[in-house]
Amino acid sequence: MKLCVTYCSWKKRDDILPADKLYDSKRIDNFIRYCKENSFDWAILSAKYGLFFPEEKRGPYNVTLKSDKRCWLGIRVEVNREKLPKEESDLRLKELAETVKIQANKRFVEQVIFYTWSIKQAKCYLTLLHFILDDCSRPHCWSELLECTKRHGRVRVATQLEFDP
Repeated sequence: MKLCVTYCSWKKRDDILPADKLYDSKRIDNFIRYCKENSFDWAILSAKYGLFFPEEKRGPYNVTLKSDKRCWLGIRVEVNREKLPKEESDLRLKELAETVKIQANKRFVEQVIFYTWSIKQAKCYLTLLHFILDDCSRPHCWSELLECTKRHGRVRVATQLEFDP
């Protein structure tokens, strides 16, 4: 299966809702509308839940991923806008990676089309997907990350809502 994915947003509605209702984000709303109009399989990459699929319901959360070269994969987990200590962040990120790997395998995800309007904004999420799908744990600058994902071919980056899985 080819799966279209975008990353979560900080703003969420206060209720247990499906992915197309939980996030208060024009980027996510536009992404979901585009996927639905084109009958594409889609999910939101949540910093807390992993892949959040349309038929699931989740509650709001305050977890995000930020770049930090001192942490595993160059990613630090933040909760309630507070950086977790390195050891705790590394453990949480490894658990998240395992969750996403299990979710992707369960759905037979062979390729991800990762949508972002801003490449740099979503580097942590793209790095995580690249690690999981391409089995690459090497740290990359932006240009190297984009080149490495192209070489492996399992994660494709789309910066406009005109992608074709």
